[in-house]
Formats: sequence, structure tokens, C-alpha cells
Amino acid sequence: MKKRIKKRLSLLLLTLLGFSTACEKLKNGETPPDMYGTPHVDIRVGGKVTDKTGTPIPGIEVRQQNTPYKALTGNDGSYELPGQLFSIETTADILFTDTDGPANGGEFEAQTLEITFTEADRVSEAEGWCGGSFARTGVDVTLKEEARE
Repeated sequence: MKKRIKKRLSLLLLTLLGFSTACEKLKNGETPPDMYGTPHVDIRVGGKVTDKTGTPIPGIEVRQQNTPYKALTGNDGSYELPGQLFSIETTADILFTDTDGPANGGEFEAQTLEITFTEADRVSEAEGWCGGSFARTGVDVTLKEEARE
């Protein structure tokens, strides 16, 4: 019984200590900001998808792998894909997939492109949990037609 009371008192003391430090003012008199979320950077990738003859391919799905971010190429083959990376990552894998088959002029093989962002790609500075924004344009891809049997 004594052990249980001692354990509860220590938990109560730790809880009160946590509250007191969370409400503590900074040296300049401001309170620390409330921040929720995961550190990340916003990214934007844009370019054009064509076949081997340079003809734009509409309707190609462009997706950042392992995320919900995706876009479709327009009639001119261009795309603009928004996305996010955890702030410790600098590389995004972008997957190009023909989802409508022959409707866009042929059936094309899927292709993955690895894009590494650098400070030269930075378009905005860090703020809070967001480590800033990065953009890369001119990411053009040429898809190969699937081999027919």
C-alpha cells in the first residue's frame, strides 16, 4: 500500500512539474508557442511527360510514393505535384503511371524518378513545424511504351 501511494505521489509531482514548465514564460516575457504536428517541408514538382517522339501524354498519374499526393498530366503533358517530406528527408520518389491505358495514345510503362532537393530549390524559410518550401520545375520525363505480346 505504501508503495502504491509513493508511486502516485511521484506521478502527481511529475505532472505538476510538467505543467509548471509548460506555462513558464521565456526570458523575453513571451510564452512558448503551441505547436502540434510533425516536422516537415512542403515540396512542389513540375514538368512535362512525353513519349519517345516528344508527343505530350495526357492522363498520366504523377504520385509522390508512400503519400496521398498525386496529380494528372494535362492535354499538353504538363503536371504540377504538391507534396511533403519529413524535415530529415531530402529526397522524394515520384512515380509516373499510365492509368487509362490506350486512351492517351498508347500504353506506357511506369517509371519512378528520385528527386533530391537542395538549398538551391528553397522558395520559403522555415516557420514552426514547417521546415520551409522547396520547388523543382522542369522535371520532364519520357515514358517508354509497354512491350506488346
